Amino acid sequence: MRKNCFLFLLFLLSALEAVQAQSVLFPDDQKQRGYYDRPYKRYEAEAGKCITNGVILPASFEQSDLQSEASNQVATQLILENSYIQWTNEAEADGMIIRFSMPDNKTGTGTTGHVALYVDGVKQGDIILDSYWAWQYFSGYENVAYNAPVIDNPIIRMRFDETRIKFIEKIPAGATFRLVKTDHNKTPYTIDFVELENVAPIVTFESISDPNKVQYAGNGNDLHAFILKNRGKTIYLPVGKYNVPDKIHINASNTKIIGAGMWYTQIHFTANVDSPTEYNKRGIECNSDSIVLDGLYITTQSNIRYHNRDENKSSGKGLDGSFGVSSTIKNVWIEHFDNGAWIANYTSSIAVADELHIIGCRFRNNYADGTNLCKGSKNCVVEHCTYRNNGDDDMAIWSANGQMCENNVFQYNTAENNWRASSIGIFGGQQNKAQFCVVIDPVEMGLRVDATYPGVPFSKDGFTEFRDISVYNDGTNCDVWRNQHCGAIGISLGGAKYDIENVLFYNIDLINSKQDAVSLNTYGDNPHVINVYMQDINIDGTKAMNTGSGNGFWIEQNMKGILGGSNITFNNVKDQLVVNHASPKMFSLQGKIIK
Repeated sequence: MRKNCFLFLLFLLSALEAVQAQSVLFPDDQKQRGYYDRPYKRYEAEAGKCITNGVILPASFEQSDLQSEASNQVATQLILENSYIQWTNEAEADGMIIRFSMPDNKTGTGTTGHVALYVDGVKQGDIILDSYWAWQYFSGYENVAYNAPVIDNPIIRMRFDETRIKFIEKIPAGATFRLVKTDHNKTPYTIDFVELENVAPIVTFESISDPNKVQYAGNGNDLHAFILKNRGKTIYLPVGKYNVPDKIHINASNTKIIGAGMWYTQIHFTANVDSPTEYNKRGIECNSDSIVLDGLYITTQSNIRYHNRDENKSSGKGLDGSFGVSSTIKNVWIEHFDNGAWIANYTSSIAVADELHIIGCRFRNNYADGTNLCKGSKNCVVEHCTYRNNGDDDMAIWSANGQMCENNVFQYNTAENNWRASSIGIFGGQQNKAQFCVVIDPVEMGLRVDATYPGVPFSKDGFTEFRDISVYNDGTNCDVWRNQHCGAIGISLGGAKYDIENVLFYNIDLINSKQDAVSLNTYGDNPHVINVYMQDINIDGTKAMNTGSGNGFWIEQNMKGILGGSNITFNNVKDQLVVNHASPKMFSLQGKIIK
């Protein structure tokens, strides 16, 4: 009997070693949805996709489980010293991202651990995993999180973070690469995935053709002063990390700040988030025209959204202001800010954002929105960008403060692992669009239109459009703001300030929704849904959590208006196709809802 068990163990180990752990495929790449031309490849820490002697956590949507925030809700824990996880590299690469989770400590400043990287059995060096920027705690259904576990039975979010490593030598194609836990403890080091990319070459000062160029030679202390001194010029930041103690203001048109590349030039804001005088001294603010930001990695020491949990004291946005007319932000990577980019017109004396182009950027691990086109932004395009692990809407358009946002477009972007609100949200405005995007694994909603927030209503002219979008594993039975269950698509009139009207959802795939696929939420005596249409909607799978409701459509009882539908298909719906709690005199579904 012992011999048979031993032979079975050998067979099992040899089968594990035979796994061909190459990069995973994204099914929407062939449709050219999402950031399909991204420069990196993904290697998942999942059964059949890696080789490991660690513990693979089973898939779970339960928010109390750490892996509910992992990609595909699965991750691998390295618990014992010398436990490892290994893959085979598909293409040569010299840039690595590790998405991981380490436990927090009692003060909310995180813990650290070490893993060694081996390539083809040869140790390359040690990597530090630090959870300082992770772990946000909600005491209930409220807007503001704690950054330390000071409350009983909290709702926990943002349990993962990322670290990046740029190698001198490339990992060859076909090589095995292994992460090994080197610390002598039993603390679980949780690995979600690794991404590898062949980093673009360094942009040099000599390669910049603009004759009106200058090169910065400081250490970051006087960077703001240098930029102000060289208004309207092309400012080159060489390879290096620049520790900047204060917020940077760009106040002259035609200023260009060019780094050596997002893997090479880092601007790190060092202001103390706990200081009542320094908490917001971070980020780049600009209200001038024809600005260019290119090839930068922008980070901060902050690890919470608000100073002292005061909603009037933001800890700082990576990019802030309107950026005027015809500005460009490209190849910029932003992490650990309140918001990644908050594009807004704050005063009547400056130009609103008009024809701003954001391309090839990475908005990750921030405490609120990834990119919000707000307060009058118009004709802006955000494309070929990646959003991950942000704590409010990844992509948002909000016509706040009485300023209409119009003709803005989010396209060819991928949003993953959003831990609060939604991946794409539009709040009022005219003819704004989200198209050719992919949304994966948010804790709450995938797409939403919402009339809760004050501002300019949805216009009666033209349509707000969501089209050609794939949405995976979305929805919740308890969002952390209003404690309501939300579908993968959420239409909310809760506390509405205006009607939701002239909105089109077209050619949308809702795959494996955790709760209902589409929810219409409201409470009290609220405005109406008017001219909202859903056409060519593919609903495939609901109630993935196996708790709560899993309907195709769920309509709350006080909803008012009309929702039109055409060519809506249902597959694997665990409960009812349509549940309409609203009064038929007040709300109706029209058109061919079911195919």
